[in-house]
Amino acid sequence: MADKTLYLVFGNPYPGKEAEYNEWYDNVHVPDVLSVPGVVSAQRYTVKQLDRDSGKPVDHGFLTVYEVDGDPNEFMAKLGAAVVSGQVRMADGDLLFDRMAVNMSFWTPLGPKTER
Repeated sequence: MADKTLYLVFGNPYPGKEAEYNEWYDNVHVPDVLSVPGVVSAQRYTVKQLDRDSGKPVDHGFLTVYEVDGDPNEFMAKLGAAVVSGQVRMADGDLLFDRMAVNMSFWTPLGPKTER
């Protein structure tokens, strides 16, 4: 079995919109993205700062990690088509977060997974 590509999406809600952002992300966006062919799994994370970094600003407070089968370019074409068709619903009118501040990237393994 081939290794999965990781699709990492870093983002932040607007101040005061955290609850609405998480509600939309967990109950609308992630299930919608999971319906796109090639998406194997999704898991969301929130940043955990070290005590020594407490109070320092972070670039992104939220991360979603998707596992994707196949070519990332083909996946992004499918995802784009799903957004256009309404299969993947985006937050209404940029009310929850700044889409231009989202950071997305794809990662492929350099070697086998090492486990203890």
